[in-house]
Amino acid sequence: MMRRIGLVALVCCGFVALLYGQRLVRLDGEGAGRSYGGGLPRLSPNGQVVLTDIRSAITDKPHPAMWTVRDRWWYLKRDGGLTRDPREAIWGYARDVSYDGSVVLGNELYGNPRDPSLRPFRWRRGVGIEYLPFPPGTYRAVGLKVSWDGEWVAGAAAFWRGGYEEWWTVRWSPTGQTELIDLMGRVQGFSASGREILDACNYFQSAFWRAGWGTRCSLPFSDFEGLSGDGRVAIGVGVHPEWSGFARWFPDEDRYEPVPANMRFSPFKHRVSFDGRVMLLGGSEYDRDWNFVRDLVLFWEEGRGLTDLTEGYPQFFRNRPARFGYGLSGDGRYILLGAEGLGDVILDRFGIQGDVDGDDCVDDADLLMVLFRFGRRYGPEDVNVDGIVDEQDLLMVLSRFGECVR
Repeated sequence: MMRRIGLVALVCCGFVALLYGQRLVRLDGEGAGRSYGGGLPRLSPNGQVVLTDIRSAITDKPHPAMWTVRDRWWYLKRDGGLTRDPREAIWGYARDVSYDGSVVLGNELYGNPRDPSLRPFRWRRGVGIEYLPFPPGTYRAVGLKVSWDGEWVAGAAAFWRGGYEEWWTVRWSPTGQTELIDLMGRVQGFSASGREILDACNYFQSAFWRAGWGTRCSLPFSDFEGLSGDGRVAIGVGVHPEWSGFARWFPDEDRYEPVPANMRFSPFKHRVSFDGRVMLLGGSEYDRDWNFVRDLVLFWEEGRGLTDLTEGYPQFFRNRPARFGYGLSGDGRYILLGAEGLGDVILDRFGIQGDVDGDDCVDDADLLMVLFRFGRRYGPEDVNVDGIVDEQDLLMVLSRFGECVR
C-alpha cells in the first residue's frame, strides 16, 4: 500500500513539472574544496559560465575560479589551464568574463602576502596569463570590464598628484596598448564590441563614451550603471524636469524613457540585455518613510513592465525569495541570482525542467547525470531543487524525456 502511495506521489510531482517551462539550476561547491566563500559571482554573456574568486581554506588567499554545469568549479592557472588545487592557482580577484568564458579579466596579487601589489591581467584558456601595462605616468591600474570577444578591456588607472590619487578611465587594445579617457574610472558598463563605455563625468552625472565619437554627460543628479551589449541603451536612475526614477537613456539621441515602478526601490545592481529590452535590478525596497523593507530582485521586459522575480516564478521562490540579482545573459534568457535557502542559482527563463546539462533537450545525457549523482546533495541534477538528488528528480527527467526547446 505504501509503495502505491509513493508511486502516486511521484507521478503527481512529474505532472507538476510539466506545468512549468522554466528551469532552475543550483550551483554547488564541487571542485572548490574547503573555502571561506568569495566575491560576487558574474555570469558570462552566453549564460553558461559563472566566474568568481574563492578564498581557499588551504592557502587562505582568494583565487579566480569558474563554474559550468558539466565541470563544476575549477581554479585558473597561469599557463591557461585549470586546476582543483588552489596552490597551483592564480592569486587574485576575478573581474569579468568573455562571452563564452574563454577569456577572464582579473587583478593578480603578488609580492609580500601581508601587503601585496596588484596588477591587471587577461587570462586566455589554453594560452595563459597576459599582464596589462600601466598607462604612461600612472602608478597603478585595475581591469574592470572585458568585451565579449575578450580582446578589449576597460578599467581605471591612477596618477599620483602630490598627496592624492587622480583616477582616469583606461581602455586596453587587443595588443595591450593603452588609451586614457578623461572620465572618473568607474566603468559601470562596457559594450560587447569594446567601443562604448558607461562611466561618470563627475560625481553628479553619468557619462557615455564611444571610440571616435566622444563623451556625452547625462542629466544632472542621474546615475546610470548598466549598458546594453550593443552600446545604445543605458539603464539606471534619471532625474528629469518632469519625472524621476528608473529610466532608460539613449545617448545617441540624448533621449530618456521612464520605467514606471509601483514601489520605492533603490537599485544597486543593474544588468541589461544586448538590445536593452530586458533588464535585471537588484536592490532594496523601502516604505513611504524610507525605512528598509526587504531586498529583492526585479525583472523588466519591454512591453511587460517590472516583475518581482519571487512573485513571477512562485514555483521556485514562493518560500525561498530571490534577494540578490547578479547577472543577466546577453539574450535575457539566463539570470544569476541569490535566493534564501538556495544560495546562488541560475534561472533559465526558456528552459525545460529536466534538461540537466543545459543543451536544450532532455535526453540520455540528462538521465545519466541524475543517475550518477543519485543520493548526493544539491546541484544541477537536483531538478526539483529540494536539496537532494533522488527518485523525484529522476521522474521529472523521464516526464520530459525527448522534449527540446523550439
